[in-house]
Amino acid sequence: MKNSAVEECEEGVLIRVLVKAGAPRLRCPAGLEEGLVVVEVHSPPVGGRANRELIKAFAKFLGVSSGSVSIIKGLKDKEKVIRVLGVSVESVRGKLGT
Repeated sequence: MKNSAVEECEEGVLIRVLVKAGAPRLRCPAGLEEGLVVVEVHSPPVGGRANRELIKAFAKFLGVSSGSVSIIKGLKDKEKVIRVLGVSVESVRGKLGT
């Protein structure tokens, strides 16, 4: 996952994300930055609220259930890796415009 924000994995894709918590409004995606998909979430990074908002936002954006989206790396960091099951790299890249 060095060169691309979206990579294929078993049963779905991995997406490298930069989360900006405490934004005025939710923006998913808010752009690309240094090989990461930027997501602005309204929730503060307290008690996992920003992570939950991130999961719900990506699920809605990609048209999958929240249960299909999980954070597999960076639970307490701004940079995260999320796994989305049941989607293809091509469909995610198409929706992201990459």
